[in-house]
Amino acid sequence: MNRLRSEPKTHVSVFITLLLAALVMVCGGVMHAVYKNKQVRTDRLIDQAEKRIEATRTKIAMVEVRMDGLLDRYEMKERLAHSGSSLLPVTPEYVEEVVPGATGQRVAAIRE
Repeated sequence: MNRLRSEPKTHVSVFITLLLAALVMVCGGVMHAVYKNKQVRTDRLIDQAEKRIEATRTKIAMVEVRMDGLLDRYEMKERLAHSGSSLLPVTPEYVEEVVPGATGQRVAAIRE
């Protein structure tokens, strides 16, 4: 009867199984943290790319506004007059339509 008391009641395989389970849990936690950090880095890179895209769209819009201002015919006349340009305005009476050979396209030419 004393022999049963002196023997361990739990088998060694139980301790080995608990040790393996703890190892799996620790590795799972570490892998979760690593993948979560990668996800956060990826989100930050996506946000930076979206900000650069929006800044580029804003720059494109500003360039278009400047181009429209430079190509405006009335502002162009004022700039030419202000700079003292020797260019003269062309009136419709100086424009002549010319029909080239067989193509049938109409081209404007200036009379002298």
